[in-house]
Amino acid sequence: MNAVDNSGRFSASFGAKADGAPGRRPARRPRPLLARAPAIAIAALITLAATAGAGCGAPDGAEAVSPALGGSPEAQAELRRILSRFASGARAERIALEPELLAFRGRHAGDDLARVATAHLAWIALERGDLRRAEALAAEVEAEGPGATGDLARVLRGAALRRAGKPKPAFGVLRPLVSKVIDAYVRSLLNEEVTTAAMEAGAWTQAVELMGVWLREADDDDRAAIRAQIGALLRKVPIAHLVAAMRAGEAAGEVVDPQVDLRSLVAERLAIVARERRDVALAKELLDRAGALLGNQGDAISELAAGAGTARVEPPTVGLLLSTRTSESRRRGVEIAAGVAHGLGLLRPGSDARLVSRDDGGQGSVDEALSSLTAEGAAVLIAGSDREQATAVAKFARANAIPVLLVHPPEPAALDGAFVFVVGEEPARGIEVLAAALAERGAKPVALVGGDAGARKDAAAAPPSAPAGAAGGAAPGAVAAPGAAGAAPAALAERGVALALPCDAAFDPRALRPPAVRGIILAGDAPCAEQAIRAAPRAVTLALGFEAAVPPPPGSLVATAGLFPLVAAPAGAQPPPGAGAAGAPGAGPALAVWLATHPSPPSFWAALGRDAGVLAWAGVQRLPKTGTEDPAEVKARRLAASSALSSATVELWTTSATGFGGKRVLPRVVGYREIEKAR
Repeated sequence: MNAVDNSGRFSASFGAKADGAPGRRPARRPRPLLARAPAIAIAALITLAATAGAGCGAPDGAEAVSPALGGSPEAQAELRRILSRFASGARAERIALEPELLAFRGRHAGDDLARVATAHLAWIALERGDLRRAEALAAEVEAEGPGATGDLARVLRGAALRRAGKPKPAFGVLRPLVSKVIDAYVRSLLNEEVTTAAMEAGAWTQAVELMGVWLREADDDDRAAIRAQIGALLRKVPIAHLVAAMRAGEAAGEVVDPQVDLRSLVAERLAIVARERRDVALAKELLDRAGALLGNQGDAISELAAGAGTARVEPPTVGLLLSTRTSESRRRGVEIAAGVAHGLGLLRPGSDARLVSRDDGGQGSVDEALSSLTAEGAAVLIAGSDREQATAVAKFARANAIPVLLVHPPEPAALDGAFVFVVGEEPARGIEVLAAALAERGAKPVALVGGDAGARKDAAAAPPSAPAGAAGGAAPGAVAAPGAAGAAPAALAERGVALALPCDAAFDPRALRPPAVRGIILAGDAPCAEQAIRAAPRAVTLALGFEAAVPPPPGSLVATAGLFPLVAAPAGAQPPPGAGAAGAPGAGPALAVWLATHPSPPSFWAALGRDAGVLAWAGVQRLPKTGTEDPAEVKARRLAASSALSSATVELWTTSATGFGGKRVLPRVVGYREIEKAR
């Protein structure tokens, strides 16, 4: 027999025809092994024993397998009797056969059938949970050559690895065998184990592909049970991967028996998610791509999709929109989300807050994602990890009369209306303050390393800043580096910045030497800052911007805003007059609360997200405790939330102010502190 090759591509496994897909399927299949007693045909066992090592041809490019001798007729008959009982027995009965298999192997040590006995001893070890023995015995059988028994041994070794908490190595062992194992009872075990290994390894795309293979190759008698197993596994797969699977399945476009079609299970899971989250965008896509597979969920999904423009408010719900457009916005989004969850108290027992989230990636748009959040009942929105998204969200807030807290300032023209609130700050404002502080110390010329690419366009035209330590208010006026290495533009040069270097590749220490820089502003994120610190000459003064979340070296300057950065103030920290300081009262307790649920102090974006979460909670906590879709009531509640945001008084981390004070932009003093050099 020749092994059947199958690449395992999703388009084949997700919606392939049962009799035309890669990987020939027998008419009947036994039940999955190890879960219950296998129903293996006695004739198949006789064949296995008589042709040990000759069950399959080699895959393409591999060395052909030579048929092995089947041993004496007496040995075959003896092993057949043992394996018949193994096949029909329950777990305890199979384990009880170990002495007989050991005795058989001892009497027939020079017989090829001893290899078959060793494989089943590995199986028994796996049943007992003796994973080391199972792996060792299976490896022993594999080493003696390929074939049907070798396939069984490899499956058992992979299963032992997975159960030992090594899903990635297990997946590597098992994946090449998918749809290449002829023996049905081995394939049953293989499909279950390789799918589970992929799930445990977080290989979500491959896991869904393998579910399709498992379902397609299932025996008719077992398919209902396997569908139930796969349905349970799908609940653990991230939604984004299921949406991708749905799209790939639609692209395949093949018509198959619904019971063999994984698309129906994926559509069912996504329908449940859409209804639970009241995700209008997902409901619409389900109808477009998989409407015929929704079954009894079709009507509910149709109703949800039809409510795309329906305004509603559910208590007490906050909506969070994240950006996935760039690696920078994705990083910020993760940090913002952590801060918002902390601000809403979601990580503490007893929180009444409800957070729903979307992102602006994939095939959707900002408006679609925000509409989905409002359909889920969000009364206040948090968004804007970059200027572009913040500007689009501000426009949506005005058009739909729903309050939004922006973590990044939008375009200046978008700052109007009663529903747009700016919590965030331009990261480059810290750069402006640090440049002035370095100039005061005579640390010129200055090199600027990294920085917010979105602010660079404005930086060249920005006027010189106020003296360091006294930059106040929320008005923009920021400095950032240009997009490529080279001399700084005139506006930066006025601040003593002679060199602007990007930080999107390995940092070259030689780039800091030609202008003999005496100060370096670290405007990038933590990895960028770490590179620059390692490359910096000893004589320069370092200044850490808001996003440089690394321990500040002695003698360096650190940008501050309110309690940020929330770290224990090092000995010798010198906050200048009027500037926020990390060692100020309140920083210690606030940091302790954060560290109770997080491994490291909050980043700048996490701190802004936390402040947005605290303010959002102030906006929704006093709204009625029942949901509504009545247009007049929705409008009234959004107005009430907007009013509550405007007047809220809360403790914030990124400003010494306690709220908006009736305005729309959070006031903030941006300063710096100095880390004293070791004596």
